[in-house]
Amino acid sequence: MIIDRTLRSRALLKPMRVRVYLPPGFSPDGLYPVIYLLHPWGADERYWDETLHLPQLADTLIDIGVIPPFVAVMPQGDKSYFINAANPQGDFDQLVSGSPDQFAGALEGCGDYGDYLLEDVIGWVEATFPVRTEPEGRVLAGIAMGGAGAGVLAFSRPRMFGTVAMHSPDLIVEPHFGPPWIFGLNDPLAFAARSPIALAENLSGTAGMRIALDHGCDDPYSQPGAALLHEALLDQGITHRFHVNAGTHSTDYWAAHLGEYIGYYTAAW
Repeated sequence: MIIDRTLRSRALLKPMRVRVYLPPGFSPDGLYPVIYLLHPWGADERYWDETLHLPQLADTLIDIGVIPPFVAVMPQGDKSYFINAANPQGDFDQLVSGSPDQFAGALEGCGDYGDYLLEDVIGWVEATFPVRTEPEGRVLAGIAMGGAGAGVLAFSRPRMFGTVAMHSPDLIVEPHFGPPWIFGLNDPLAFAARSPIALAENLSGTAGMRIALDHGCDDPYSQPGAALLHEALLDQGITHRFHVNAGTHSTDYWAAHLGEYIGYYTAAW
């Protein structure tokens, strides 16, 4: 079952859409683990449902008893990386006009999107649905832009989620001009606070958080950042799963691995 709602975000001061998947046999008297699913750049909250068809696969796996029932939450993230933007002052119209398709709507995806997810979305979900609220009952997973955002949020609050999964994350290795309104301009501290790699280099502990990272071997957006993130986690002695598979940065790749992803999310329940 899919439910669509619009929330008034206190962090962003605007209405934001959220799509929620409820499992077969859902009961308000139950207590379900919950997965927060973050979409890629240029997509929206319908991506995991209408493009990858996660609910249909989850229904099947739950019905045959392979995985336990869970609630999945798919929030609107615009082109924000789901993080609090550095939001430097400036005129970026020339940059946007240089790549109109890539950056269409990107200036609107600037704000405290991390607070929106961690406070507005999660707060609403936990007040509305019978979901688990301890870290072990929460999963944060994302694809591409959403994968990078999931890493930033989970590594910034390592005791909030029991599992974080970064699929083909768009990992920016060093500060660059675009999109500067999210990561900061010529500000190493602002960039480091929004980089999963830099955050991993200073991650003192994950309280047992399960961490998964994967990408296709021909993915130009995840390389070399994924390897650097893998090395940073190894240097910190943090156990994690890192897979490089055949494929590229595409829906075909993520769809081919969707069953594996769901299996990983639910394995600890």
